[in-house]
Amino acid sequence: MPDLLIAAISFSLSQVALGLALLLRQPGWGIRERLYGLLMLAIAAYLCMPLVPGTVFEIPTATLQTAAPGFFYLFSASVFDDNFRLRPWQLVLVGFTVLMPLLGMLLPAAPRWLFFTLPQGAEFILLGLTLWVVSRHWRTDLVEARRRLRLGFVGLNGAYLLLLIFSREILFPGAAWLATWEYLPPALLLLLINLALLEYRSGLLFQPVAKAAAPEAPAVSVDPGLLARLESHMQSETAWRQMGLTLGELASQVEVPQYRLRQAINGGLGYRNFSDFLNSYRVKEAAERLASPGDAQLPVLTIAMDAGFRSLSSFNKAFKAVHQQTPTAWRRAHLGAADAA
Repeated sequence: MPDLLIAAISFSLSQVALGLALLLRQPGWGIRERLYGLLMLAIAAYLCMPLVPGTVFEIPTATLQTAAPGFFYLFSASVFDDNFRLRPWQLVLVGFTVLMPLLGMLLPAAPRWLFFTLPQGAEFILLGLTLWVVSRHWRTDLVEARRRLRLGFVGLNGAYLLLLIFSREILFPGAAWLATWEYLPPALLLLLINLALLEYRSGLLFQPVAKAAAPEAPAVSVDPGLLARLESHMQSETAWRQMGLTLGELASQVEVPQYRLRQAINGGLGYRNFSDFLNSYRVKEAAERLASPGDAQLPVLTIAMDAGFRSLSSFNKAFKAVHQQTPTAWRRAHLGAADAA
């Protein structure tokens, strides 16, 4: 085994061990911590592959390494989506990329296209989903550190995984030089990941997912005059009713730069994304109208659209996050109480 390969694997494994040690220092483990731990184990398996050929560890190590793209996608989604929940279809997709190659190694004369080529295609889908998750809420993300992290942490690692899979499976399958050089970038990437953990672990990467209905306590001091002007504008102009209102448009209306408005909403009011900030006003207005006898004949959809929601499904989701019941149930309960009174 070349000395360069041994050095690259050794340094990378030391960075995996450091990352796991930093993870173990976390006071409590949520979904992010578990997914990150699984991702580190999958990366460790990938790094150990040159060390286990012909041993009893070859199949379990190869199986675990195939889970790296899936765990990377799930961890990224948990970090950058404030409303992340692990869904069955996600588990099925990740499981498909892991279990099919395992069956292909265990079954004699297994069709390669079914047990290896198709799961490899699913890995590209997972990486595409990762890029979509990273870019989807970038404009509405109010946490400045997380906005930077989207481009750095996920961008670099996602690009490497995409390039690795594409090179190993399509461009240079079986190339001897790739067997050594593919292990050099992970050493640098893992070092950058650990630096990000040291900088962000207490308040970003491993912070429990906040509910949309419950903004965090304000983290920094913000100009109270700006907060007052923002609240006055929201109330006097009912800005939240503008369907599709963007952060840039609201900043223009309040006459402040976008970065200052972002700091005010996040640092002064505790919201982590712009949609949750707007929905707090929209849900409040809708709840009041649903409980009003004067609007009892109006369809729920009409009230939702008047408040600024784009669709009934998005309204139901936001409303239930705040009140733990559907808009119809809320209306029935409050109008029934008013009739009884």
